[in-house]
Amino acid sequence: MPDKISIGMKRLPLIILMALILSCAQTSRVPISKVIGTDTVRTKVVLLPDRSMDISYQRVAVREYENALTKQPVSRAIRTAFGGEKVDLVLVVRKEVQEVDSISPETFIALAQESDVNTVIVIKPVKIDYRQGSVTRGDEFCVSRTAQVEFSVKVGESKRGEVVFAGVYSGEAKARQCSKGIRRTDKLPSEDKLVLKAIKKSALKFSEEFWESL
Repeated sequence: MPDKISIGMKRLPLIILMALILSCAQTSRVPISKVIGTDTVRTKVVLLPDRSMDISYQRVAVREYENALTKQPVSRAIRTAFGGEKVDLVLVVRKEVQEVDSISPETFIALAQESDVNTVIVIKPVKIDYRQGSVTRGDEFCVSRTAQVEFSVKVGESKRGEVVFAGVYSGEAKARQCSKGIRRTDKLPSEDKLVLKAIKKSALKFSEEFWESL
């Protein structure tokens, strides 16, 4: 059975919020809760895989996007604390990452009915790239590693299968180690760690925008 994580908007102390309220960005986008007609947004994350890329990274991305959604952005809490409408997010999590073959209004509706949710988040990899390079300057050797990812995200509602939110979210992670007389990489993070870090950044960007749009 899917696990359910309920995330409520909690009011933050005003003394903390006063310094932040002026920097709170507003959005002209119609809130997702208004579009679907409820202040409880029930959703789940599924994967539209690209078989030309490492599938393990794609499945990790689903988990990281789920994790990021459970971290409430401060700006959303600020608006709620100052009288904004309270919106709850209920995230339905499956033990195994759910994959889909394609996306259409009918797919959104079927996926929503399957787990009793009113929205479905579909992530699709656009780029998962890892590179390593090195340069030599005199007797110094420098090795650099870079991971770059990009995911396309579409959120569909359950009644008509219409897309209510969409975006492309990128993340990058870099590391470099220099040494004299010998080429060393012992202090550099592995490919997996760098890619994971880049995925986390991508997921956080999505989470912040999604929460702002609830």
